[in-house]
This record gives sequence, structure tokens and C-alpha cells, in this order.
Amino acid sequence: MNTNIENVLVFRSNIRTEEDIEQISNALDAHPMIDTWSVDLTDADYVLRVISCSLKECDVIKLIGGCGYTCEELGD
Repeated sequence: MNTNIENVLVFRSNIRTEEDIEQISNALDAHPMIDTWSVDLTDADYVLRVISCSLKECDVIKLIGGCGYTCEELGD
């Protein structure tokens, strides 16, 4: 898999614990347009990174919202 910077979507989130990650993992793992994802629990912004060639920021925000969490695009 080739990863371009354009393929990495970065968000500030309220996903703060391993239990929170478990709550979102099924939805993210099962999504056919997500190559990989991660949450940095050590970062003050609890950064969610999603690698996808076709999803837009609004798609990820909606997906995370459906799991009961929030995220917003993290600017440069």
C-alpha cells in the first residue's frame, strides 16, 4: 500500500481510553474504504488518524459520531 499525505486524515477526538477504542474498532475495522487507523492516547488531542484513499473528513466524523464519539479535523 502506498500512502500519500493526502490519504491520511487527522482528527482531534474524545476517544480517551482503550475501552473507547474498543467501542469504535468494529466500525472502523469493518469499513471497506479504511486501510488502517490509529488513536494516540498519549497526545493531548487524542489524535485519530485514518488512512483511506476515498473517504473525506466528513465521512469519518459521521462514522465516529455513529459510535457515540466526536472528532474534528485537525489543521496543519
